[in-house]
Amino acid sequence: MNFELSHIPHRHVKPRLAGLTMVMDKGLSIRECENLIDGSGDYIDIIKLGFGSSLITPKLENKLAFFREVGMPVYFGGTLFEAFVVRGQFEDYLRLLDKFKMEYAEVSDGSITMPHPENVITLSG
Repeated sequence: MNFELSHIPHRHVKPRLAGLTMVMDKGLSIRECENLIDGSGDYIDIIKLGFGSSLITPKLENKLAFFREVGMPVYFGGTLFEAFVVRGQFEDYLRLLDKFKMEYAEVSDGSITMPHPENVITLSG
């Protein structure tokens, strides 16, 4: 903080185990990602590539490399997961996670119907 202001809760420094902040990247360029981290990186704990934007993101591998370089965890959002599942391509999705060395994955059912006991997945590495 740049100055004192009353009634502002204490924010733990990174790495945080509670009070995590996720920021959704809806298609930022690498330069915009650099600016995001430069301006707000201390407050961000994890980045989600939202809405399946990773499918059309130019230089996706470069973007992922940048986030890894600055120590920012990143993952594909649940819409991409759903797109694979609804097409019967779940195994392809798992291979995609491996290909891009993703440590996190979001499982969601915002656009598909999925019984909740089935949306718990354990990835082993």
